[in-house]
Amino acid sequence: MKYLVVSDLHGVKSYISEFERLVKLELPDKIVLLGDILSNTSDDYYLSELLNLYKDKIIGIKGNNDTYYVEKLLDFKLNDYYIERINNKNFFFTHGHLLYSYDYTNIDFIIAGHTHISGVKEFDGIPVINPGSISLPRDFKHSYMIISDKIYIKDLDGIVLEEVNI
Repeated sequence: MKYLVVSDLHGVKSYISEFERLVKLELPDKIVLLGDILSNTSDDYYLSELLNLYKDKIIGIKGNNDTYYVEKLLDFKLNDYYIERINNKNFFFTHGHLLYSYDYTNIDFIIAGHTHISGVKEFDGIPVINPGSISLPRDFKHSYMIISDKIYIKDLDGIVLEEVNI
């Protein structure tokens, strides 16, 4: 199973097309959107229609900027968090703004966005892996994540920036 994980799109129209390109390039079985998806602007109608094309593959996570208005435009649910077993490991997906609010008992990896900075950190002995942002990175690295045999953080050219064994 292959997962494409993106965070903090913030409705930037030019990078939504990058999202679509990445879906076609990576051919994921599932897509995890880690929140802050749209921007509460007039572009949201166009952007939500594009994202809704992938609704059967999308696992949506609610970010701190995802309002009721945003949820009404999307044909997929936005969860506060999502837990999935991947390669015999428990993954906890969250936007990240409530990172310290959850119980991580029996969790092997935390996948969180929110900071717009890609990388690997640790919380209570659990790796916290951030895909960064394809549209508004704060570390100047437009990036996303692939979870398959390993966890890969990649730039928009598909070059691996970081790799984590599962």
